[in-house]
Amino acid sequence: MQKKIIALLIASVCCHCTLYADDSSQSAILSSYTGDELVVTATRFPIKEKESSRFITVADSEKLKEVGATNAMDALGKIGGIGYKSLAPMGINRQGMNAAVYIRGIEDGELILINGMPVQQASGKGYDISSIPVEQIERIEVLKGAASTLYGADAMAGVINIVMKKAVDEKSGTASVEFGNEEWMNHGVSFSLPGISAGVRYQHMGELDDVGRDLKNEHTMALGNTDKYMVNVNASPFDNVSVDYQYNWYETTFIDRYDSGEEESTDQESSFHFLSLRYETARFKAKAFGVYDNRYQTDYVNEEQDGETLQRLNYNYGAETDYRFKFSEAFELVAGADYVHRFADYENNYGEKYRDDYGLFAELKAEPSSDLLLALGVREQFIDNEDGTSDYDAFLPSAGVTWKVNEELNLFANTGKAFQAPTFTQLYYEGRIIVGNPDLEPESGWTYEAGFKYDSGVASARLAGFYMTYDDKIEVDRSQGRPYGYFNAGSYSSKGVEWKLGLYPFLSSGSFLSDVSFSAAGYWAYPVAENTDGEEYQPGPKFQNTFGISYATLPVNVDLTCRILAGREDELENYAAFDMTGKVKAGSGYVTLAVENVFDTEIQTTGNLVEDASSRYVYYEPGRLARLGYTVSF
Repeated sequence: MQKKIIALLIASVCCHCTLYADDSSQSAILSSYTGDELVVTATRFPIKEKESSRFITVADSEKLKEVGATNAMDALGKIGGIGYKSLAPMGINRQGMNAAVYIRGIEDGELILINGMPVQQASGKGYDISSIPVEQIERIEVLKGAASTLYGADAMAGVINIVMKKAVDEKSGTASVEFGNEEWMNHGVSFSLPGISAGVRYQHMGELDDVGRDLKNEHTMALGNTDKYMVNVNASPFDNVSVDYQYNWYETTFIDRYDSGEEESTDQESSFHFLSLRYETARFKAKAFGVYDNRYQTDYVNEEQDGETLQRLNYNYGAETDYRFKFSEAFELVAGADYVHRFADYENNYGEKYRDDYGLFAELKAEPSSDLLLALGVREQFIDNEDGTSDYDAFLPSAGVTWKVNEELNLFANTGKAFQAPTFTQLYYEGRIIVGNPDLEPESGWTYEAGFKYDSGVASARLAGFYMTYDDKIEVDRSQGRPYGYFNAGSYSSKGVEWKLGLYPFLSSGSFLSDVSFSAAGYWAYPVAENTDGEEYQPGPKFQNTFGISYATLPVNVDLTCRILAGREDELENYAAFDMTGKVKAGSGYVTLAVENVFDTEIQTTGNLVEDASSRYVYYEPGRLARLGYTVSF
């Protein structure tokens, strides 16, 4: 195995758009939203978003703060074009069950990366990124559709790449404080020196009495005091070399209050470490990384400990290399290899498990004329599970084309094959609520997509039609009651349309209206799957959209968004929630204001409310949250 790894290594991120501008540079307004953006997720090397044959949305740190996001997980529910589900406020992990997203109506199809490196657990494909504050994020790139050719297993429906801020050659610092209802606090400080930057942040939320309801077992779910501590360090000791370290720790309590008067609770403590070493030039990249995700849970019944404290440990480590061969102005080849070792130890569920993912990939780009770009990619993906279990390998091709119709309009199309192996939880888990199925087959499927990208002086538009189809998609069988089991769905698909729009109708008016912009980002999809009896059901939401209107100048910014999720699965209620954010220049800093869910709308984040379901439950957002703060740079 080690020889294979060595041989392979030798062989070889619309979001809602709010804009800050001064009166002297209106052109800068559009450049942050249109195809002038450079993205890395679509090809592994920088490329203009408009020239890519993929549908990509980008949100930088300022945009994430403008839509009211406080951390990376929270941001995914606000940037538009993604359906969001959460089992606890602030996006935190609830006793092993993670917040997640639906891409084009498909759940469990996303791959999560930090600086291009996978952080998802092999245990359950979970990712607890709720403790990465937006202040530490340079941008988030979201690539829709199958991306297994570039990123291997797990990139079924899309890739979400969180790019952390880099060290810069300047001396600067930022400090901020923020308070809100529900005892909310969000305080932090960061600094930058030549070659190194660092930051620390603390967040707190008081006890929330009603974050969910189990209708069958007749109890209300609450969340105790939650405290988060976050540290980030980035250093560039040499040219083209970056060292990134991210540490997050939080503790909270999950409480079940039964109508009978009994109370059960679980204290949870979680720590997350991410360390990477990167060497990057215009032609060559080499990365090594490690992720350590550790969680402790202690159960109580009526304030008395019920059993021992359990540890759930996940860690990944790996490396990858990429090289860009430039044969001529018309031909370019990107080739590389990657390896990831995944380990999980779930006490009292299945013990220690591990697997190794490794693969070789290549993508040939051709530009036969100045207005035509072609891309053809291939990957051979291998997954070695521990002795006594099945190994997998898959050939994963992809193809894409971009046609530059004129300076304003590009047409694009792509297709690619996706692959995903069963997780340890899906295969082996033994618990009160769910059990694994060791006979599961890997998932595979194809994405077909075509659309256009348009940019003019006052408007920007991205529109794509898609069809995503899968074989053996792994779903949960709830038809027999608890404990639930996993099965390979007979058919699973989603088809529909995705859009990202921006409009600046008064940009050249010379009046205050020139600072007003409008935006929309979302999708309509028709996801459908077959249950164990061959009957069709809806596995995810059909419609998501985020509308926005912004007024942005140097001293004042006001932003209003409306988040809509409709056509939901399992009889969950549709909702439309309004968020407002703003900041005003005050002294040497800014006063910041954010009100999430302005009208205190009931938002069901996930659950199952089907009348005859074996388990009926629902989780909620905490309601209106108003925050007031002050940020100063020095």
